[in-house]
Amino acid sequence: MSRWSRFAAALALLTIARSAVFVFMPASHFDSDQAVTGLMAKHLAGLRAFPVFWYGQTYMLAVEAWLAAPVMAIAGATVTALKLPLLAMNVAIVWLLFRGLTHDAALEEARAAFATLFFALAAPITSAHLLTANGGNVEPCLYVLLLWTLRRRALWMGIVLGIGFLNREFTVYGFVALAAVDALNARLFTRERLSVYGAALATAATVWLAFFALRQISSPAGPGTTMADLHAGLAGNNLVQVAARLCVDAAAIASGAVRIVTVHWPELFGLESQPLTDFGIESSVRQGFTGSAWLLLPILGIPLVRGALRRVRRDAPAAEVPSGQFPAYLMVVAAISIGGYLAGRCGIVDFYTMRYELLSVLGAAGLSGWYLRAERSRPIAGVWAACCGAVFAIAIGGHARLMAEYLRHPPVALKQQLIGALEARGVRYASADYWTAYYVSFMTRERIVVAADEIPRIREYQDIVNAHRAEAIRIARKPCEGGEQLTAAFWACKP
Repeated sequence: MSRWSRFAAALALLTIARSAVFVFMPASHFDSDQAVTGLMAKHLAGLRAFPVFWYGQTYMLAVEAWLAAPVMAIAGATVTALKLPLLAMNVAIVWLLFRGLTHDAALEEARAAFATLFFALAAPITSAHLLTANGGNVEPCLYVLLLWTLRRRALWMGIVLGIGFLNREFTVYGFVALAAVDALNARLFTRERLSVYGAALATAATVWLAFFALRQISSPAGPGTTMADLHAGLAGNNLVQVAARLCVDAAAIASGAVRIVTVHWPELFGLESQPLTDFGIESSVRQGFTGSAWLLLPILGIPLVRGALRRVRRDAPAAEVPSGQFPAYLMVVAAISIGGYLAGRCGIVDFYTMRYELLSVLGAAGLSGWYLRAERSRPIAGVWAACCGAVFAIAIGGHARLMAEYLRHPPVALKQQLIGALEARGVRYASADYWTAYYVSFMTRERIVVAADEIPRIREYQDIVNAHRAEAIRIARKPCEGGEQLTAAFWACKP
């Protein structure tokens, strides 16, 4: 095995290790949004439905459901089967990062692996985001790396752009970043690059039209449904969604930019002390340490300051320009992502919208790769590497505590207790709030069918429960007149 292969294998193993609890412990991090994706995959595997976009809407391509369907056809409809393709994406991203830093940035394997650790050793909550099957968290990271890898192959680049944008519009950041890097290197308006970009856009448009044609014969709200079953207000697309979110409030965006540094990045890199339950992870563990966010100052500041000084002194060798393009691409992608996050959320930067800006992790890897190749001072590089090492150690500590908890005394989710109570009473039909309904339906493999009181994603469930109204119950989170307490958190009420 070559040196490159050994490092690549080690990075893959680290990625699998930090993902293990979320993939192989089914109830550790799962909710009804993910359950809807799982039910789409189950219906597709059983040839009961043909989902093109996420159930109940006409945007966010059902890539996760299509990838999980073959796995479910073999292994059954489980959380692990749903998340194995996401784990494969995480490993693929690590390999593409490592390949880009070694082959394109000409970085020595050990240094490239060190930079890749920003993704491979993502903190627990960030790792959970990257393994959440809610339609498109991790995919943009994969798409932007594929766009770079296929940057000279117009047809394949266009296919990735078309599928990626329909899956999650953040993919376009990669396309814009490619053009920006070409512009910085005075290549954008050459005949070769214009030809590639033009052909890629034409291909992406063809992909777009093909999927919107398929949408007309899809099952947009579950088995047995057609486009007529969707609410008229849902007949938009990704472009409509982007246009609806744009904000031009300069003051709000400026305020949000400050929160990127003081709130978003400390959370994204898992530094500030935070209970994992904040992100719905079934655990009593916390990640990070109070006051450790200052580590980001030298990690980001040293490369930026040193780079500015080198630019002023004009001592960057010309040979560094080609090899610096991949790191530059990652940094530009991250910068555009942050700008899009601020404009799309009108400066609102908080933990609950963190999933809209995960590409900064790739930007950190790119900045690190560039710095490790450019730095000439061993003492300064040593200080920077020690700070990075502290961030990685904090992430490892969080994952180790989480793994130990699940190996010794795995927590039991409240909804798992509910499922046990329903099965003990022989309940097969029920209605409940959205966050209970699809969770129970998927986790029981539809042995118990629970219709959602609001946001009905699967119309068939409403019909089934209505047809069994005499034996159905309503699951409530508060006591009800004449009701029966099922668990400490749920009651059975009359429908």
